[in-house]
Amino acid sequence: MKRIIATSAAALVVLTGAASAMTSASAHENTVKKFAPDADLSGYSDAAIAHIVSAITEGNDDTFVQTQAQVRSLLKHLN
Repeated sequence: MKRIIATSAAALVVLTGAASAMTSASAHENTVKKFAPDADLSGYSDAAIAHIVSAITEGNDDTFVQTQAQVRSLLKHLN
């Protein structure tokens, strides 16, 4: 009985971690897609996407169009 409970707890921890990681990656992709909806992000590393998201969220006073141009430039040069 203890073995079943321990196995169930371990499986729950693993599944929760995987779901959390997936949510984070898809949230980053959704942020990028706001500025470049036609971008195919499948060929980009997690680090490249995180770099683009940090450029979007760094707190500057750029307009939407300026941020969009920056995102498209990063997409072009990081791939």
